[in-house]
Amino acid sequence: MKIAIGSLQCESNTFCPLATRKADFDIAIGEAMLEKVHVKDLLEDARATIVPTLYAHALPGGAVAKEDFLWFVDQIVTPLPTSGLAGIWLYLHGAMYVEEIGSGEAYLLKHIREKVGYALPIALALDFHANNSDEICDLANIICGFRTAPHTDQIATERKAMQLLLQSINEKLLPSPRLARPYVLVPGDAVQTSVSPLREIMEESDRMELSPEILCAQVFGGQQWVDSPYTGPSMVVTHKHDTAIAQDYANSLAKLYWQARSDFSFLIEALEPAEAITAALQTPDKLVFISDSGDNTTAGAAGDNGFFINLLQNYTIEKVLIAGIADSQAVARCYKSNLGDTLTLTVGGSLSPRSEKAQITGTLVHRGEIIGYTGELAGESATIDCGNFTVVITEQRTAFTRKDIFQSIHLDVFDFRIVVVKLGYLFPELEQLADRSILAFTPGSSAERIQDIGLTQIPRPMYPFDDNFY
Repeated sequence: MKIAIGSLQCESNTFCPLATRKADFDIAIGEAMLEKVHVKDLLEDARATIVPTLYAHALPGGAVAKEDFLWFVDQIVTPLPTSGLAGIWLYLHGAMYVEEIGSGEAYLLKHIREKVGYALPIALALDFHANNSDEICDLANIICGFRTAPHTDQIATERKAMQLLLQSINEKLLPSPRLARPYVLVPGDAVQTSVSPLREIMEESDRMELSPEILCAQVFGGQQWVDSPYTGPSMVVTHKHDTAIAQDYANSLAKLYWQARSDFSFLIEALEPAEAITAALQTPDKLVFISDSGDNTTAGAAGDNGFFINLLQNYTIEKVLIAGIADSQAVARCYKSNLGDTLTLTVGGSLSPRSEKAQITGTLVHRGEIIGYTGELAGESATIDCGNFTVVITEQRTAFTRKDIFQSIHLDVFDFRIVVVKLGYLFPELEQLADRSILAFTPGSSAERIQDIGLTQIPRPMYPFDDNFY
């Protein structure tokens, strides 16, 4: 049997003015993509003939440029044979928004179906933060998603979707998933799967999957920084045969989410920016991480806002690390200078008109390539020691999510008292390092509070804008 595989991922933020382009993606075509996904052994064990197409993954960013997206679609659709396929496996994000198109996932699936028809199963592995359009259940037969936020089960989800695809092929199933919406928007960093109230909802979905007839019962948290008619959580249940049962289960999960709408809260301290600095200063012997949440590169923001640097310069604080700020021109200037030189640089405000510029003066202490979000090299960087604080400037938008990213540019977080990162909640590895973590309500394209974002295209009524309507 022949099984086609493909992967196209970018979590969009429609409030980021910087379009995501082809050059922003880590791309592998054909056989090369087999090293980027984690299902090859399952296909080999099933003695399947693999039809590899495209792997493309980008750091979250602005809406994907239409012309570049269409190139990706062509790379996936063109290699698909018009006959002889037993099934298709796709590892997508679920919150990819494309200029002039909308849902990239729905557009891709439509064009795949136009070529291969509806007589073979398509299985999806999606991010927990997928914003699923209504039509996805008509285009895919199996819809799985991460069951963790912060994410720790990406590989498990890839493999689960493939295992269910193989099961569907072997049992000659063509399931039709059902979807329900709770019409609740909760700040993404207040939605974590290991604690209440989401923990109990996830446990209920786990119980549903104990039924041999339920292939997948999935809770999707949605992504709040996409302004679209399908933004928000969705519950998707796949039954082997019975769509009525699947719909009932999806409805019950949506009801649980609705009933818990007022129970979601930030799981770490969430403070105004000045209050976050004051709180950090009151913990002198601890390592404190502060999240510059409004400029969160893992939520698609530009990562070039100098707001926090400007704020910090009003304080007398020692051993502060700003990790980091994107500014290719500032990095280029550092590469034209010598280590040990004293430089005055304007950093930030080069990518987004929402971002402030900041002026810093300090010693150039390091230059070198930095590791990116998925472990790839993410371009050049420069480190400036400004005395009381140190600033990492990156050529490209960069997410400091793991210890090895700091280490790749010869930084040890334990040399500092305060580390400022452009994140929301800390990723698990950083959370383990931090004695205290504070989320600062900074301005920007990834503003945390739902009412501050500027959403106009979402369905209404929608909590927290409306209440008592469900």
